[in-house]
This record gives sequence, C-alpha cells and structure tokens, in this order.
Amino acid sequence: NAVMGYEQAEGQILYRGTDIYSEYEKMKYEIAYVPQQDLLRMNDTVCDTISNAAAMHLPSGLPKEEYQKRIEKTIELLGLDRVRDSLVGKLSGGQRKRLSIAVEYIGDPSLFFLDEPDSGLDGVMARSLMENLRTIADDGRIVIVISHAPDRAFELFDKVIVLAKDTRDDTGHLVFFGSPKEALAFFDVDSLEMVVRRINRTD
Repeated sequence: NAVMGYEQAEGQILYRGTDIYSEYEKMKYEIAYVPQQDLLRMNDTVCDTISNAAAMHLPSGLPKEEYQKRIEKTIELLGLDRVRDSLVGKLSGGQRKRLSIAVEYIGDPSLFFLDEPDSGLDGVMARSLMENLRTIADDGRIVIVISHAPDRAFELFDKVIVLAKDTRDDTGHLVFFGSPKEALAFFDVDSLEMVVRRINRTD
C-alpha cells in the first residue's frame, strides 16, 4: 500500500522522477494491483470479463479496431485463448489468476503489483504464471510480486526485496535488496524459501 501510494508512509516513492505521493491523482492510472483474492464475476465469460475491463480502463475515444486489438493481445499474452468463451466459475485456479492479471494488464499500466499471485497453485501452474509476469516485465514494465514460495521461479526475478518484522516495534523493515544470488549469499542459505524461514519469528 505504501509503495503504491494508497497509504502514504514517511519518505518518497519516485517513479522516473515523479513523486507518487504528491502526484498520486496522476500516477494512480499508471498503477495496477492484483490482490491475493480474485475479484471476478463467476457467471461472466472470460472474454466478457476482459471486454468489461477494457471499457473501464481504456480511453473512450479509442478506435474500435484498436480496442479489439488490445483485448486480443491481452488474451493471447496471458494464455486465455482456449478458455475465452468459458465461464469464470469453471476456470482452474491458475486460469482465474491469469484472468485477474488480464483485467489489470489491459489498462496498460507501468507499475504492476501482485499479492501472492502463486498462492494455492501447484508448481507447474505457478511457474507458468510467473513466466507470464516475466513477459510483462520484459515489455518495459516494473512488476513487483509478493511471494512466500519464490524458488519456483528463482531465475525469473531481477531483484529480491526481503522485509522482516522487528520484535521491538512489530513493524516491517528492509532487510535486504539485491539479486536472488546475492540474497542466498547474504543469508548463507541455498534457497530463497530458507530466507523466509530465517526471518520468520519462532511463533
């Protein structure tokens, strides 16, 4: 919430020289957020869901061809073509999560925040989802993922931020920032999940 500007903390959050806090009304259109729980209508089709998201996120004056092109690009990028006519309620957990991402992606955000997108998914589905997010990042966007099982896509991450609660103030503090390999060396462990175990309190 602090990094997205939703709840302002002490300090500054800068994106390409723009202060997200002081310019929040402008910057909020550059920010997409996918919560841990999917917020989708179960009785709509996949295509209807993405079309409705496009109607909300895209400029009203956009030519119809460009509008449809953006929808098709989103469906293809997130691997939803095979289920485009399926009801949301009939999708698997991984497909539903990709649809949640598609709903935000279609607005063409610069900053993408995802809260445990791999939660509840098996290793194969989680890996596939992270590869989708890597593709989005490679398109020039910043993608920030909160994960408690980072090893399933270890090499796809550029940087790792480790936060841990201090017993003195029960507040999260920055413990580490660097590459995944640097994180392993810093904590002297052989997996990122061991980092999580290292910083978790015994209770």
